[in-house]
Amino acid sequence: MLSDYPFHFFGRSITITEHAQFLALVFAAVAVTTWVILQSWRRRAVVLHRSAVSDQMVYELSRIADALDRLASRPMDQTMAAPTGSFKEDEPRTMPFSMFGRER
Repeated sequence: MLSDYPFHFFGRSITITEHAQFLALVFAAVAVTTWVILQSWRRRAVVLHRSAVSDQMVYELSRIADALDRLASRPMDQTMAAPTGSFKEDEPRTMPFSMFGRER
């Protein structure tokens, strides 16, 4: 199959063994396989072009970001303000509508 190959380079003799040839072939096969996989992944990339929907999404996300920024920059005493109504502990807690749309 593979055999030793003497290589002469600038008056020196380098012998490439069967094991070294096999490792070079394995390395080349792995490199080619990796390149093919990366090329196939690149073709599947989706590029979004500017549209009315993407513009609306950017607008809504910027509104959310601005609101969160305003909440984050508030002083802590305004954020954790006491509720205006008093809560009685002896009143039963009920949820007016459950997840399924009926009262508990």
